Amino acid sequence: MGKLIDLIKETYDHKACLEIASSGCSNGACTRHTYQAETLLLYMSYSDEIIKYISEKLGYSFLSNLARDFGSPLEENKAEEDFTWREVVSACPNKDDYKHALVWKFIELVAKEKTLEH
Repeated sequence: MGKLIDLIKETYDHKACLEIASSGCSNGACTRHTYQAETLLLYMSYSDEIIKYISEKLGYSFLSNLARDFGSPLEENKAEEDFTWREVVSACPNKDDYKHALVWKFIELVAKEKTLEH
């Protein structure tokens, strides 16, 4: 199995990546990964890569802040090294929505990266 970053770069051409980078996946620009069923399959296969890439680009705190947006009871002041990303996901009451949002954020970040390569 290849890397998800390569799969996304192959799936969306430069024009599509520009649209995703400027308007985000939630505005319909992410035409091949619109539905939660599609993004959850990606998450199941590539969760480690998704988490690593997002945390490298946005910081680990993005993961816990997003989890709180989806109802996680994680405390904001808890040091990030005190819990793993798996604990972040498991603390989220609506795990599927959280995973869907993570995949979309990953696609948006990869789209931005691809636009900067040209």
